[in-house]
Amino acid sequence: MARLGSNWKASTTRANPRPTAAATPALAHPLPLGLTGFSGGLLHPMFVIEHVIAILALGLLMGSQERWRWLPPIAFALGIAAGITVMISGVVPLYANETILGIALVASLLVALAWPLSVRIGMALAAVLGIAIALDSPPDVLSVSEANRMLAGTAVGATVFLLAIWQAARQARPVWARIAVRAAGSWIAAAAMMALALRFWR
Repeated sequence: MARLGSNWKASTTRANPRPTAAATPALAHPLPLGLTGFSGGLLHPMFVIEHVIAILALGLLMGSQERWRWLPPIAFALGIAAGITVMISGVVPLYANETILGIALVASLLVALAWPLSVRIGMALAAVLGIAIALDSPPDVLSVSEANRMLAGTAVGATVFLLAIWQAARQARPVWARIAVRAAGSWIAAAAMMALALRFWR
């Protein structure tokens, strides 16, 4: 996906100066349940496995760091907005998908370790993940307005998904629940590591 970002940029720029106008099916993720527009974008982060595990990892990490509060979620929302702006401007960097997996790996390892961390670490991880998710979500549609609605839906869907995981993780007060969160972090780390290994092995 990310390695082909420059081709997607070039093809859409020739067709229309605004890169949200189109994305070839080979480069965009499949439409969730065949939906387009805002509703399709809203569901998009929950139908791309790399996005799911990264948001799960970051949400669990945020929930396990009581002192972080709202700063990382705000950084995530700002990051995804910045990523969409970058995409619309025509700059699509390589390795957005690999960056998402990298954030998933780092965040999930930190969940498993359960170390108290500075809020700046959470803000940095959240901002980078937001930017990467936006850049890894080119709409597979031909209409500029529909593409923009899908991007807006992706931003809302990813942010709401993250907030839901964060709030659920904050309720993990009993010892067994905290152990379960750390175990989930370990599983996500293993999945992200295998996915990254496959990316760079090919």
